[in-house]
This record gives sequence, structure tokens and C-alpha cells, in this order.
Amino acid sequence: MTINRSPDMSVTLAGVKMRNPIGVGAIGSPFIRQDKSTPRKHADVLLKDVKAGAGFICVPGGRYIPPELLAELKSKAKPFQYRGSSNVFKFMRIETEGIGTEGLFMAASIVGSSPEKAARRFQEYNIEIVKLLKQDKPADVPIIANVHGLGAFPESFVGGAVAHEQAGTDLIEINASVALAAGIEGGVDDYFDKSFPLYSAGVLVGDQPELIEAIVRKVAQAVSIPVGVKLSPETGFPRIIDMARRIKNAGGKFINCSNNAVVIAPPDIYNRGKSKWQFLSGNPFAAGSGSWLRQIIYKQIATIAKYVPDIDLIASGGITCPEHVIEAMMLGAKATQTVTEVLYQGRSSIRRQKQFLARYMTEQGYNSPEEFVRAAQEYIIAPETMDFKQGKMFAVVDSLKCTGCGRCVDHVCLAMTMEDTTARVIVDDCLGCGMCVALCPEGAVSLDQKA
Repeated sequence: MTINRSPDMSVTLAGVKMRNPIGVGAIGSPFIRQDKSTPRKHADVLLKDVKAGAGFICVPGGRYIPPELLAELKSKAKPFQYRGSSNVFKFMRIETEGIGTEGLFMAASIVGSSPEKAARRFQEYNIEIVKLLKQDKPADVPIIANVHGLGAFPESFVGGAVAHEQAGTDLIEINASVALAAGIEGGVDDYFDKSFPLYSAGVLVGDQPELIEAIVRKVAQAVSIPVGVKLSPETGFPRIIDMARRIKNAGGKFINCSNNAVVIAPPDIYNRGKSKWQFLSGNPFAAGSGSWLRQIIYKQIATIAKYVPDIDLIASGGITCPEHVIEAMMLGAKATQTVTEVLYQGRSSIRRQKQFLARYMTEQGYNSPEEFVRAAQEYIIAPETMDFKQGKMFAVVDSLKCTGCGRCVDHVCLAMTMEDTTARVIVDDCLGCGMCVALCPEGAVSLDQKA
């Protein structure tokens, strides 16, 4: 008798075992008025993710600066006027006709809370969430803490990390990636000056390798649990290699690639370029998520896995279907996170990812996810070493599928022509480049190899 057993989907990230590699990225708070949100409500949101199948929990970002340290930092930092609220955000879906949804943009105020208020909320809200989760979650579902700091002061990240370790968090993730910081008035000048007021500078700090190295070293020396960094999509190639090496050398055990990217919403061309944000007076630099981020994340993951292979990776951004989980892991990630997909499709997306992973592993004969992590790395090779089959490939048109739209001939290709209402390939002229295959809306063109 054959007994069907579920495969072992557990993975180990930075020495911490989790029941599967599928998680949901951190959110600051549930979408409800801040005065109505409680640690219990937020913990219940995360526990629903766990019930849907998530393998680990990401608790909200926050910062805690002890009063004596805060007084010292105030004497060093640029002055700053806190204004507005710390929990004001608006969302906008970006779409293009014929293409569909391109992303989800978020505009928010992130510097409304004073450090004193943020520290109180950290203790009363963030740490309480961890304590509630420790009581209610399964033992094989670890907690990843999202820790912020203030400005360019490495020591400002330590208090939150220590408090999280004491509360029972399993991994510390230094958040140096918040895209919203890009829109802060004077923020770009602060970036180039490398001198900041006491606000969470996000990507403005996170794109500075020397500073990130100093932050990681401070935090790693202060706690005994694994420390990692959530980077930004703005940290590109090849700078991210230097960043990853510095994180590793400073004691970092993992890197999360990545968070939201810095975006700007399209202006309203029928209203003299005014903002498309409904009921808002301006068009600030905002945070953008969605499927378009995936290629950036894949690039980051593949790059670090190739050039800094001895640090663990999480892929976060653009993961919008179960296959993406496997792709990201084959490029080098140990685990994946998603947020936008859960917003669009609900927690059923977590269940689908988990079910797909179990079925995939069974069908492909994998006993553990670790067997296919980095599997695609051996194929990331220099193009000059590859056989491009020059002169051996040519395009073929399936006349039954071709609708005669002419897309394949109405541009720079001179090896494709129209015969009556059907595309035809001039084989002797064809490069075999595959552009016509990529462009055909009907899938009527394919490549073949000469005998």
C-alpha cells in the first residue's frame, strides 16, 4: 500500500528552522485608525497568516531609543521639526490599458512621530505583539523583527534589537529600505551630506554601504540572535555586492531583497499635470510594489548568491504566483515574502503557494527545499562562454495560428515578411534572435534548429 506523505518543506535561515519558506512581509499596522489598532488585533492578523500556511512571521517595524541615548543623539543631530501623523497613508493602483495592473503605490507620512512617542509605541505595541505571538503561535514558526533606527546613528538601532531579543524574537532584520524616506524635504541633501536629523531615513541610509556595515556591527555585537538587513531595490548592480560583503563581514547572517521601490505616480495629463492622488494636493515620491519589482529582486538575489555565497537570502518583492517562490529560491533565496499579492488575493495566495510547493517537490522528487536552493546558479555564466547557436537557429511561423496582424514585420526585422495575410520567414536572412517569438500575441512563431 502506498502512503502519501507531505514532503518536508522546512528550511533553515541563518541557523533558524522554519516549517516552510513562505512568509508575509511586515506591515506597520492593520488598516484601521491607529487609535483603534491594538497589539491583540495585529497579532491576530499575523496568526491568520500562520493558519493559512505561512512558515514564519514578520512583526511590524519600530524603533526604541533609550532616553539617555536619545539626549546624546539630539546634541549631535541636525534639528528637525516633527509634524503631522506617523500613520497617514494612501494607496493608488497603477494600470495601463491593455497591460493591466502594474503596481500598488503608497504615499505616507513617516516622520510625524517624535522619537519619544515612537519609543513608547514600540514598547506598548510592537513588543506586546511579540509576547502575544509567543503565547499563541506554533513552535516551528519563528518571528522576524523589523528594527528601525534614527538617521545615520548606528547605535540608535541597538535598543530595538535588544528589546526584541528579550521578548523572544528569533531573528533581527535591520530595516534600511523604507522608500518613503526619499520624499522627505531635505532628505536628498542629508544623503549626500551623510548627516541626518533624528528620523527613520530608510533608503537614504540603506544605500550607503559603510553606514550599513557600521549599523550591522553595532547590532550584531549587542544581541545573540541572528541579524540581517532588509535592503532596498534602489541598491543596484554591482554596488550591492560591496553592500553584501560588508554586511557579512560585520556579522550579518542574512539579507532580505527587498522592500518597496521609490516611485512617482503619473501626472494627470488632462489636468495640467496635477496629482492623480484622490483628494491629495500633491504628488510625492512614494513607495511602489507589484509584479514589476520581481526582476529587480531576482537580480539582487542572483548577484549576492553568486558573489557572496555564504550569506542567506530572503526574496521579497514581486512574488505574485507560486512559481515565483521556486524561481527566487533557485536563484539563491532560502525563503520568500509577499505583501501585495496577499492584499490583492487574500490569504488564499499563501495556501496556494504552500500547496504548489508541496506538489512541486513531490513531482520533481525533491526531499527538501534545500535541494533546489541556488540550483540555477550554475547556469549564471559569462555570455562570451555560451553557445548562442549563431547561424543554426531560425524562426518558424504556424500558419494556423497566425492572424496576419503584422506585428512581426512592422519594425526593424527584415527577415520576416507578409505573404497574403500570413507572416513568412526568409530563412536565409533570419538571425534566430527570437524577437518575433517574444512579440507574437498569438504564439504563432517559434524557433527551430537547422539540421
